[in-house]
Amino acid sequence: MKKIGFVNFDMSTRGGAQQVLHNIANALCEEYEIHVISMIHEKGECAYQLREGIHYHAVLEGKQRIRQVIQCGGKPFREYCKENSLELLFYVGAYAGLCGGLLGRTLKMPKVFCDHGALLNQWKEAPARIMRTVGSRFSERTVVLTKQSEKAYYDKFGYKEGRIQTIYNWMDDTILANAGEYDTNSRCILTAGRFSKEKGMDLLVDVAGKLREKTEDFTWEVYGEGDMFPEISERIQQDGLTEHVKLKGLTNEMEKCYQGHCMYVLTSYREGLPLVLLEAKANHLPLISFDIVSGPGEIVTDGQDGVLIPPYDTEKMAEAIYQLLENGEKRKQMSDNSVLRMELFEKEKILNQWRALIEEM
Repeated sequence: MKKIGFVNFDMSTRGGAQQVLHNIANALCEEYEIHVISMIHEKGECAYQLREGIHYHAVLEGKQRIRQVIQCGGKPFREYCKENSLELLFYVGAYAGLCGGLLGRTLKMPKVFCDHGALLNQWKEAPARIMRTVGSRFSERTVVLTKQSEKAYYDKFGYKEGRIQTIYNWMDDTILANAGEYDTNSRCILTAGRFSKEKGMDLLVDVAGKLREKTEDFTWEVYGEGDMFPEISERIQQDGLTEHVKLKGLTNEMEKCYQGHCMYVLTSYREGLPLVLLEAKANHLPLISFDIVSGPGEIVTDGQDGVLIPPYDTEKMAEAIYQLLENGEKRKQMSDNSVLRMELFEKEKILNQWRALIEEM
């Protein structure tokens, strides 16, 4: 049984990369000996329920800066990998790519860097660019979330064909199990995500304001929390949108929140592969999203199951939402078309790609 290490910067906090690592580890633990390695452990315990048989290890306890991890984490990280005779390492996320790439470069085993974001999104930001460069350069293979990102890695680094591989994320089984029928009478819009700059919650408020100029007959429910929550809440009040935009906070049962909505709207500045769009598709919701790099364009078939809007054009997004609100027949048609491309994100198909990569390495 092959021994595999999945490395993340901090598995005690929740995030997209951590969720993906958790999903893959749990899915493959009966076929391989899985070790989940957290470089730091700010909150004291793993934020995710790992299946029995998965080995869990924190290299450094407590909150640590990247510099501290690089200075103090190398020896214990390498010792753990050697003592457990690990045969393959996956660095999941940019921070793990940087730390693992630097600290594990002398380990005599193949490594794979899994970029949960998108290279071009932050190419002009030196820290993010350096993390991805190190993670990729010190690994034999790089896994990305979209074909757009795969092309970007080849363009920027000049790698030989085969060095970069696209593997999509799959949806959690609980999403499919809880998917309900589409409500053709609903005028309630849905958005979910972190209240952080990249998720574009400020753009959401702009769009809501422009939409209200066209119609008062809508509600927009927004799930999530984050550093920008107080700022966004204050803006909603200042703009007089409290009757329309409802901040619902964080929920541990997001799979139950898609039902009863008329459409899903994504206002992000940047994404990797937005799972929320896939989850909304599974719940038969029409999708409206900025056509950002990367992800939405590989999920949404423009004009058939949703609408792609030029990035950050809040006026066009408000108009697209309004047109869908007023055209129930079109919404139903898009809802019926929600099966488009879904076969690309089937769990077993994606797991087979991971299995093939593991055996190849």
